[in-house]
Amino acid sequence: MDNSKVQEDFLMAMRGATSTVNVISAKLNEERHAMTATSVASLSLSPPAMIICVNKEASIHNILRKDKKFVINVLSNKQQNLSELCSSTEEGESRFKDGGWITEDEIVFNDNSVSNIICNCTGVVDHSTHSVFFGDVMEVKNNNQGRALLYCAGRYLVD
Repeated sequence: MDNSKVQEDFLMAMRGATSTVNVISAKLNEERHAMTATSVASLSLSPPAMIICVNKEASIHNILRKDKKFVINVLSNKQQNLSELCSSTEEGESRFKDGGWITEDEIVFNDNSVSNIICNCTGVVDHSTHSVFFGDVMEVKNNNQGRALLYCAGRYLVD
């Protein structure tokens, strides 16, 4: 089987799938990290649980681990700049230039997002270049900040 053909076809299929844009945030000691992610999904309602997929080369990857908290910030359709900032080559504190970031105890979240889903990592599975992180939902903040930012066919879908 021609793996390059499968990869090309898979990429085209995924480009056609519309995804909600999220920023994953976490902190270790006083060091905050954030990254844009579309590989985020609900796992179960009972108990409430989520999964996120993170490239092993991402700076946040080593911050996320079992028994650590992370936040899935569901971006609003007015937060395209934040998405771009958190997917740029700039890392660390530079990703927190955009307003709305709040730090409380062990978590960091963006108060301007549609929702903040606060999770405790309960497991990690490595697969090739990525890891899948399982998170039990500890708290949800629904901020009623409009509609979620969507991404499809290599571009943002904004009003």
